[in-house]
Amino acid sequence: MIRGQIIDSTRSVDHVERSDFRGEHVVECYVVKNGVVVARDRIDVPISNTSGKAAGVS
Repeated sequence: MIRGQIIDSTRSVDHVERSDFRGEHVVECYVVKNGVVVARDRIDVPISNTSGKAAGVS
């Protein structure tokens, strides 16, 4: 998957991506209704060197 895509949230409740790039990242979230952005937010996502699986990810 290409980074920066808008993902149809009706397909799944969770969306997991992996990255080899450590450090500070941001996820931008948009709510689109009838082709119009009605809400948006940015979420800080720090990625560290810890190993292991995220909760609920198999």
